Amino acid sequence: MKLKKIKNFFHQLGKINIINKNVERCLVFLSSFFVLLLIISQIGLINKTTRTFFTDIEQYEGVNINDLEEVFKHGELTLQLIDGNVNQDIKILLNGATVYKFETDTLNIKVRNNCLVEIDGTKVKSPFKVKIIDVSDNIATYCKDKEVEVKSNIEVLTRIFLN
Repeated sequence: MKLKKIKNFFHQLGKINIINKNVERCLVFLSSFFVLLLIISQIGLINKTTRTFFTDIEQYEGVNINDLEEVFKHGELTLQLIDGNVNQDIKILLNGATVYKFETDTLNIKVRNNCLVEIDGTKVKSPFKVKIIDVSDNIATYCKDKEVEVKSNIEVLTRIFLN
């Protein structure tokens, strides 16, 4: 008897029509509209004027597949530790990953295009400063003589764009 009642309950539940044809048509129209809007916005972001208008980004940050050798180009920065002691807990992060540590008061690092350079001093108690004292010729970003003070946190030093 109980099995029959449960079977009837689910049978009646299956007959309920939650979405009628008008709602279904509306959802199909909205889905198509947003897919079309996505395609148009992606095409618009390729154009420099449109991209600058909507995002305030003047330089296209991606790499064209035809310019694959651009991915493997690198530049060099020379960093100097100022107002602090040499400490292996002072780390250089490139795009969020620890790549270098300060083992001497000056450090040469290799960077790639569109690379974010950060200083991690979270394990260091006393504040210190890091300064960019030299950059290679192929770095388009003006960052020479830029200096940041780190107080037990992570500070952004610069973002690198190569010529």
